[in-house]
Amino acid sequence: MSDQSGRSGPDSTCYPDVARAGDLRRALQDQFDAAGLVGHVQRLSSRGWRDVAAQVRDAERAADVVMGAQERVFCLQFWARGVHMAHGNTDDLAAVAAAMHAWQSGMAVGPLTSAWPFLSTSGFAMAYERSEGEAIDYRWRQYHANSSGAVQLTRLHPFISHAFGEPRLRALLPYTSHWTLHFSWTVSPPYSDDCPVVVPLSDGRFLVTTADGRELGMADPAGGVALVLTALGEVPAAQAHRT
Repeated sequence: MSDQSGRSGPDSTCYPDVARAGDLRRALQDQFDAAGLVGHVQRLSSRGWRDVAAQVRDAERAADVVMGAQERVFCLQFWARGVHMAHGNTDDLAAVAAAMHAWQSGMAVGPLTSAWPFLSTSGFAMAYERSEGEAIDYRWRQYHANSSGAVQLTRLHPFISHAFGEPRLRALLPYTSHWTLHFSWTVSPPYSDDCPVVVPLSDGRFLVTTADGRELGMADPAGGVALVLTALGEVPAAQAHRT
């Protein structure tokens, strides 16, 4: 997706329909109205995207779309309670409106991507739609298998292999950031910020820190898991039931 904030307005060559309407929000609302779809299209809050981006949202779901800068393409993303559920590109503005309306009307992500094949989803999103517990389990199995060979997961794999058999850790959502392994009591953002962080070291050991960077110790994979479990024992019991 490209920021088109330097343009005076939508490119009439690639986007004559959007240019006629004045901006993407108006063009998309026109599509909703013409098709008899219920929904209020909003601009994104950032001024740089004013003419070339739009969204529909409610308390639970959101769908947003941004125009490509070099060619006619509408780039869509779909969200549920802050979790990314699907995305895709198309040059068909009517299809954009129909897919966004279907999502906001409660369509499940599987039927959504079947109805509009230019959209794709993920195993994590499908699991999350079933339950938060299934999403957590999917993420752990995904990290443990590391079938894509992700470098950060390869470095963390000895720790993950030991953690995989620990029920207390398997109840938390694992996620990676800047080569480190984090945990969260919550599945949807914002992630909790009170869980230990695991940093792989070049000698095969793992550094365990608090979320704010205080070192808790360095150990081999089994010892690293023990350090994390000990640190989790210091978290107030109420935190352990946020999931």
